[in-house]
Order: sequence, then C-alpha cells, then structure tokens
Amino acid sequence: MSARLFMIGLSLVSHLPNLIWVGPPNPQFTITRRAAREDLARMRAMPRPLERPVVVLAGWRSPAPVGNLLTQRLCRATSAKPDDFLSISYPLAGDIEQVTERVIEQVVERFGTGGEGETVEVDVVAFSMGGLVARRAAMPDHDTRLRIRRLYTLATPHRGARLASRIAPDPASRDMRAGSDFLERLDAALEHADYDLICYAHLNDRMVGARNTSPPGIDPFWVSGTIALSHYTTTTDVRIRADIARRLRGEEPHAKATSTPPMD
Repeated sequence: MSARLFMIGLSLVSHLPNLIWVGPPNPQFTITRRAAREDLARMRAMPRPLERPVVVLAGWRSPAPVGNLLTQRLCRATSAKPDDFLSISYPLAGDIEQVTERVIEQVVERFGTGGEGETVEVDVVAFSMGGLVARRAAMPDHDTRLRIRRLYTLATPHRGARLASRIAPDPASRDMRAGSDFLERLDAALEHADYDLICYAHLNDRMVGARNTSPPGIDPFWVSGTIALSHYTTTTDVRIRADIARRLRGEEPHAKATSTPPMD
C-alpha cells in the first residue's frame, strides 16, 4: 500500500461511527467530530492571515504524504496561502541530531533568518518524533537555532515511546526510550524555553502512550482515539486539527484545559 493510500485510509476513520472510537469524552475538549468538520468548513470559507510562517514536522520514518496532507489541510483552514507553510519529512533518517540540522537548514532556506544566531520566528506543528526534533532545534547550542513562538505537538513521545522500549533499531528510536539522556537534556532545556508548548494526545495510542505525550509537569489536550492505529490517526483527527487551526488564526480554541489522560 502506498503512503498516499494509507493516508486516505486514515482520513476516512474520522467519518466512521462511534463504534471504532476508544475512551471517554474529555469534559475540557468537548467538540464533536461533526462540529469540528463544520468549523473547519467555516474557516476554509474565511481565510485569515497568519502572524508567522508555519513549519510542519513529520514523525519517525514518516513518509512525506503524511506531513504534506496535514500541511495542506491546515493551510486551507487558515491563510489559504501555501507559501506560509513548510512541510519537512525525513523518512530515511535515523538520527535526531542529523534531522535537527536538516530542519534548521530548510527553514533558513525557505524563510530566512530573523536575527543573529536564529531563524525567523515560526510556529511549528509536529507529529510524534517531530515534536522532539523541534525542541532540540530550539535549543541555543546551534550556529542557528530554530526560533519558535508556538509548538503544537501531536502524539509526541515527550516522556518516551512505549514501542521504543521493545524495538529500537536506530539512534533516533533509542533516544525516544523513557529516561534516555536525550530526553533528559530536552527536559532540562525546557525550563529556559521561550516558546509556548501545546501538546495533543489520542487515547489508545499503543506506540507512544497518551500519558507520555507531554513533558513531566505538563498535561496534554486529549481526545478519544481509534481502536487501531490511534497513534497515526492523531494527524487526521478533525477535532485536533480544528483546535490548532483556531489557535493559528488567533481565535478562541475548542480545548479549554489540559489534564492527565484517563488511559494510554
């Protein structure tokens, strides 16, 4: 199955009945999938200029269509200007440090620098490992660091990935093990971070675990997940996409408060 067909299949999940969804409703994130689709249609009909460019980062070994589809949908729901967005994937890369340098280079090439030692200020929407890449790129120990204003992470293993404890074929996956030196460095740097971190989680995420999708001391915005592939369907969930689009547009978000997910 091609990556594009896989993404089409994931997208269809958002239109399936409640039978395939797992977990209780979140009283702090109550919008229904139908209402989210209607809200996204409203936003598409009324584009709004963005305050800054948006960089979309893919997950571990994730094919380009995954990030591209999310980018296209966010673009249509916000400014409707493709030049405002940059989608970056790295399906053949297995080292977060190498990926980080590549991301910074591509942001500079596309949007330029905003001051000495940093890129122009951007918002970042990151899936899974992409959230860790963004946090690493924002640290000051680069010739040019990624200047982030708001970082939205979807199913990112901030506290480690459940799957990485069992299967870790490359340095990137080993860095995503709970308690790794890499994650400890990110957490130490977070205290001095100058960006807003907004984390989203799907329940029944068997690859990462919903309770691992935010750093220690921070809770995510969570919603019910799917019976299968819940980690991947985070990127196609219309509730999460509508909430991010509203925040990018400067509108009141749907998610009101973070809380500890009731299940992984």
